[in-house]
Amino acid sequence: MSSFVFMGTPEFSTVILDALEQAGLIPDLIVTQPDRPCGRGRVLTASPVAQWAHARKIVTLKPQNSKEPAFYESLSQLSPDLIVTAAFGQLLPQSVLSIPKKGCLNLHASLLPRYRGASPIQAALLAGDRVTGVTLMQMDEGLDTGPILARSPFHIPEDMNAGELHQALAELSGRLMVATMPTILKGKLQAHRQDESQASVTRLLVKSDGEVDFSQDAPYVHNHIRAMNPWPGAFAFLDGKRYKINRTRLYDATQALGEPGELHILDRRMIVSCAKGAVELIEIQPQSGSSMRCEVCSHNFEEGSVFDACSRADLILCRECSG
Repeated sequence: MSSFVFMGTPEFSTVILDALEQAGLIPDLIVTQPDRPCGRGRVLTASPVAQWAHARKIVTLKPQNSKEPAFYESLSQLSPDLIVTAAFGQLLPQSVLSIPKKGCLNLHASLLPRYRGASPIQAALLAGDRVTGVTLMQMDEGLDTGPILARSPFHIPEDMNAGELHQALAELSGRLMVATMPTILKGKLQAHRQDESQASVTRLLVKSDGEVDFSQDAPYVHNHIRAMNPWPGAFAFLDGKRYKINRTRLYDATQALGEPGELHILDRRMIVSCAKGAVELIEIQPQSGSSMRCEVCSHNFEEGSVFDACSRADLILCRECSG
């Protein structure tokens, strides 16, 4: 029986582990990020993958740095046939990549080489892509630069947000890994190089990325709100109060409704003008309040009030590689 190690950290990784477990493919060792302070109380908390492993009594390593000699020694002694990573959060050095007989593989939530890096799901939504997917690749020392073994596309519904797409791609990754594992272990899956001319790199999101700029055209505003939910969360200011905007849809405006950011109440519907077109607010959340359906709370808002101008216009998540 072939042995393999799984490396991952967030819930995305646990969905893949669930699929492997259901197929009878149980890792001999799990590697995840160290416990981190979490919540308002800053309580030291194990990662979702660590909790998954603990529930199944699977030996788990939590290296601060994948270059630690002790970490290398532990993997060398196990001498696994394969290492599988998914959202692990650390780049592996060549010394670790050389350990498994069948190589190190990574599951990435985009159709590489498009959207390498930390925020591929959000980047696809912000760009308004209709299709994304997952890629299984051989790992090298670069950031998602290794040869591609398999890809599986996914057609994005028009109003799907980042949280929903995250779940869908995690499930797709699990299915892809289960389907390809036997062929990989037999050494019969061919890899091909990525086309560097098509490559792009995404960055980590910060909370300020969620600020909504209604001076953009409506499709961009809608896609931005989808991309920022559930984290860091899309938000805007109205009459000096901060509101999270959890869900929108494009509004079919046949004529200009007003200046960008202007709010219109139409039959209990909350419509906000953009530079071109408009978006309908479906669900909002006041600061320190609960999420509300707009059709229920629209009577609390004033027709013609204007969402404050965005304080930062650069919401680009993706930069084209220079070469």
